[in-house]
Amino acid sequence: MMKISFEAKKVIIFDLDGTIVNLTADWMSLRDVLVEKYREIYEEQCDFERISKCLDTIVEKKDEEILEQFFDIIRQYELENIKDTQLIEESIFFINNKELFGIKNKVKFAVLSLNTRRSIIRSLELANIHNKIDLIVGREDVRRWKPAPDGLIKIQKYYKVSKKEMIFFGDLENDLLTGKNAGIEAYLIDDLIKFLNKIKNKQNNN
Repeated sequence: MMKISFEAKKVIIFDLDGTIVNLTADWMSLRDVLVEKYREIYEEQCDFERISKCLDTIVEKKDEEILEQFFDIIRQYELENIKDTQLIEESIFFINNKELFGIKNKVKFAVLSLNTRRSIIRSLELANIHNKIDLIVGREDVRRWKPAPDGLIKIQKYYKVSKKEMIFFGDLENDLLTGKNAGIEAYLIDDLIKFLNKIKNKQNNN
């Protein structure tokens, strides 16, 4: 694994669920509801391991109105238990104290997530870091989802930076693959947490 370095980075991007917070949505029930709705609409089965897989099929059919209905259902499930969201303290500490890790004040934080925008915003509010995040790219903002590179490329175009000036953190291999597909450096959040603890221990010993 490459050593994490923030030198020359202008944009630091985080996934949300499993990276900044742990959401408590009932994903299995949500999947069942989406499968059933898909079957009712199209009279065909959509067996899928990931929610994005079924949405991909709707995008291919160019059914934007149906896609929005699915977004509404996803949003409803995500927000249902949002108050029970668990915070990942290390990630939040990093976002609140970036200067302790040699990160310049002008460096921007962004979130790229498969969750809906409202869920992302509410989660960031619960973590009290909503004012630290400069840009959000959620489920509704792209039509090809991780591991497709579209979300990261959208962020790159927004900031007009090079890929070398970006770094992405997530909790799944799918996030690493997203970074690879976009040509952008990506790490697991566990690697960042190890990095933080190493820096904090070094500071405490000085």
